[in-house]
Amino acid sequence: MKGALCSLLFFAQVARAGLAEYSSLVVADGTRSGSLATDSIRITYLGVNGYQLEAGEHALLIDPYFTRFNLARAAFNQPVAPDLQRVTAGLNHVRPRVDAVLVTHAHFDHLMDVPEVMRRTGAQLIADATAANLVQASNIPRRKCSVVQAGASRRIGPWKISVLAAQHDRVIGSTPPYPGTVGSPARRPTKPADWRLGNPLAFLIEANGRRIYIESGGLPDDPPPRIGKVDLAILGVALPDSRRRFPLALRSLQPRYVLSSHQDDFFRPFARGFTFGKLTNFPALKRNHEKEHLPGRLILLDYFRPWTIR
Repeated sequence: MKGALCSLLFFAQVARAGLAEYSSLVVADGTRSGSLATDSIRITYLGVNGYQLEAGEHALLIDPYFTRFNLARAAFNQPVAPDLQRVTAGLNHVRPRVDAVLVTHAHFDHLMDVPEVMRRTGAQLIADATAANLVQASNIPRRKCSVVQAGASRRIGPWKISVLAAQHDRVIGSTPPYPGTVGSPARRPTKPADWRLGNPLAFLIEANGRRIYIESGGLPDDPPPRIGKVDLAILGVALPDSRRRFPLALRSLQPRYVLSSHQDDFFRPFARGFTFGKLTNFPALKRNHEKEHLPGRLILLDYFRPWTIR
């Protein structure tokens, strides 16, 4: 069995359970109004590690991925492409105009749909060089791509975006899936392995007096930078490395709320509802949070149900 296939089979998000068992943790606004208070940010979960953040009339997207092709295509590295109907359906839950798309790393479940999302929303890209090169290979102009690395910052609309260093969990062995970078000019990616990891990033996003930290995971000995307390920490905890790191991350970030991200089976279409992946082990994460009295109220979001943090 080829190494990539073996890794992806370990990475497979196998159906486990939905959100009903944790309904007390699921937060959502009762109704969605057209305007937001000046001291709030509204968050909509888009699946995997994807989010829309709204402040006033402005919006950011992080890692939007709607295509969700099946596991076999990933496991056998078969040709894939954005599913335009699924992208359209996903964007029905997103503002028609978006300031920017932030990408934490360049794997397919974070980047593949980004060029089409940029075309339809007018967003610019904020990402590392590998992600920018892959996006440009899909006919997005260079001027629409802002290449960043740890230590950079960007201001757009009401948003202050600080770029921070990050890591990616290992699936099996000593390296993460599809390691490496993609230089320019890149060829258009056509198979899952073409979306190389690049240099993972985390973001501190500030607007309307609120601070949100987001990443897609990390290694056990990789603490987040000390950036002061945040209102919300969105932490990817799909795999054992990031779950072991979870207490360290929360003690560093001291969040008011903590949202466990990258938890769903992203090989299943949205129509089947939220399903935890077998490897995510949310029950253990919840027990750990309670047993160690970790900072922050643990919450969950369902697909496309906005929640406002005040």
